[in-house]
Amino acid sequence: MTKIRKFFFALAIIPVVALMTLTGAIAQMYPSKPLTLIVTWPAGGSTDVIARLLAEPLGKELGQPVAVVNRKGGGGSLGTRAALDAPMDGYTILMTTSGNHILTPLKKDVGYRYDDFEPIGQLVAATLALAVQADSPWQNLDDMIQDVQANPGKYNFGAVPSTMPHLTLNGLISAAELDVVHIPMQGGAPGVKALLGGDIAMLPANLSSVASNLKAGKLRALAVFNATRDPAFADIATAEEQGYAVYGNPFVGLAVAKGVPEEVLDRLRAALSTVASDPEFQAKVATSGAAITYLPPDEFGAIWARDWGNFEPILKP
Repeated sequence: MTKIRKFFFALAIIPVVALMTLTGAIAQMYPSKPLTLIVTWPAGGSTDVIARLLAEPLGKELGQPVAVVNRKGGGGSLGTRAALDAPMDGYTILMTTSGNHILTPLKKDVGYRYDDFEPIGQLVAATLALAVQADSPWQNLDDMIQDVQANPGKYNFGAVPSTMPHLTLNGLISAAELDVVHIPMQGGAPGVKALLGGDIAMLPANLSSVASNLKAGKLRALAVFNATRDPAFADIATAEEQGYAVYGNPFVGLAVAKGVPEEVLDRLRAALSTVASDPEFQAKVATSGAAITYLPPDEFGAIWARDWGNFEPILKP
């Protein structure tokens, strides 16, 4: 290489080396200013409550305050896009859920996919259960499935359309080839009321929304759609245990846009892991009716891929 070529080659690599040095320096100083935690749902909702419980201890662990900002709208897509469009420096974190991260982008083109983000970790995951009246003759999934198969179109279920409970039960209906009528509900509470009143035969719902009636003996759960049994109701078998590999666990966790430096990702992941394992934080979350079910980033990312694959055939236009 001639001296002239060497000179111009050196000039060419200077900006690259400078950029790499600057990126490394920024990551080492991270965080050096307050962080923003975007919640894609309204203030006062379950995700918002958990975010606000998380913000203070996460900020203490990181050494900078964490401000919760609600960016609702578009089925959670507005706040998710805001996190995706923010500078890729780790100062904008997304409090992501099954709704905004999986269901909304599958139902319509919102400009992002689940894998446009990097997982920081799962914080909580709701248990979904299939509930029936306590005096129902069905004791388990096999009882229900055999009866429904023998009486196509006779039975119905209630669920808010295109939500995780609805889609999860649709997965069971498809797997067992059932003919059952969907009655749209306006929310979890109306669904419980309809089931107790005998207006519907079964209800897929968050376990927390039917827990009191299960304990009171007014309802019975035929299954939960977890990979393992829920510790709070360990007597309820999973759908998988009963021969149906159907899963539905609405999650809440942290994510950032792809492109954030690896050193920053490591810092965020370590901070969340520490906070999630703290008994004091776990106790505070428990008072909100939720329970910490922390998963590290690789397992959380696998949940994203699993749910996307499960629901894409159902929701993709």
